[in-house]
Amino acid sequence: MAGETILVVEDEGISAIEIQECLQSLGYHVPSTAKTGNEAIQEAFSIKPDLILMDITLKGDMDGIDAATIIKSFMDVPLIYLTALDDVETFNRIIDTKANAYLIKPIDEAELRNNIQLALKNHETRRKELEDQKNAGLKDVQIFMRSALPELVTNIPISERSVFLSRFMRLFEQNMKPLFHQYIKENSQEPYDNLSDDDKMKLYLSWISHLYENLGFKVLTRSKANLGTLTVKKCSWSPGRPKDVFLCLICQSIMQLTFSWTKLPGSVKEEATTGILQSVCKFDYDYQ
Repeated sequence: MAGETILVVEDEGISAIEIQECLQSLGYHVPSTAKTGNEAIQEAFSIKPDLILMDITLKGDMDGIDAATIIKSFMDVPLIYLTALDDVETFNRIIDTKANAYLIKPIDEAELRNNIQLALKNHETRRKELEDQKNAGLKDVQIFMRSALPELVTNIPISERSVFLSRFMRLFEQNMKPLFHQYIKENSQEPYDNLSDDDKMKLYLSWISHLYENLGFKVLTRSKANLGTLTVKKCSWSPGRPKDVFLCLICQSIMQLTFSWTKLPGSVKEEATTGILQSVCKFDYDYQ
């Protein structure tokens, strides 16, 4: 098993070159290396690696674990840490990122080769198992959403949040739109295009409410001629007073995007009321 693309993240230039040459001698493709957490994120999106070798101690404000957390929120990629650190705190942080291996420097070539092969094989096996298990149920929605939110967004600098939101919404549409169409197909007795606007609205409200309920939200829906309403009475992302309004922006974007899938005319209007004890968000879908 060789030929896969591997991203090497190592802030020591000589070490990076040595690892790159070692991997290339084993038949792997190493198009570039990264020295910082930000570079690692950029390269991961650029080359879409089959595996990442991540040094934990990096230059800059973001270490390898922080970078890996962000990368793995967007893509399912096997991860192996390379580090000189060997303490409990670091190991506990590594566990949270679901790494495939944790190798202490200096790295033996045979050990590196074996761990890469094992990580790639296990990842491929798990990917096939997940594909076999996957269905159009909203359990997929729950897994996807909770994998990236809300803990992650609170750690992203404000300057990088617009980029995160854009990428998140593209990934959301890629994963969720097929489930929406599958739900429509399974819950409508006739082709979607033949339904009335009111019936389309009812199906949409049913789907979006199930989505949020499976994420732990408490929602209420209501529909009447040319108007649909979804009220979020319990927000599982920000209980009580919201701690990060960026989560609200993500929620608003989700509502706007998913409503566009209905192909109904009109727009979505959001009214948020934040109180000391609870927050209530109301989304009005006017499709006249």
